[in-house]
Amino acid sequence: MTKQTIDTEKVASAIDRLRSANNKINEDFQTLQNTAKRLETDWTGEAGSLAHTTMYELFTFNEVRSTILENYTGILEQQVNPGYENAENANLKLADKFR
Repeated sequence: MTKQTIDTEKVASAIDRLRSANNKINEDFQTLQNTAKRLETDWTGEAGSLAHTTMYELFTFNEVRSTILENYTGILEQQVNPGYENAENANLKLADKFR
């Protein structure tokens, strides 16, 4: 049987990197959204309307992407790391009983 392990420090580091990347993407999208709002009054007509609609759809998709990434990092942080450590500790205690 192959032994499988998880390096909880690397998982914690990955969580930090994912959160940092998510925050950076959100900041960049906020800058884009502010620019788009300023353009609304300057760019009128059918093409402007279509562009605004498309941009706001993109912003909505970013919110969904961000929520998914936040949920994923939450699962890693609250379930995977502690769950793995708890399981390993329980296994070690059980193994000690058979020594």
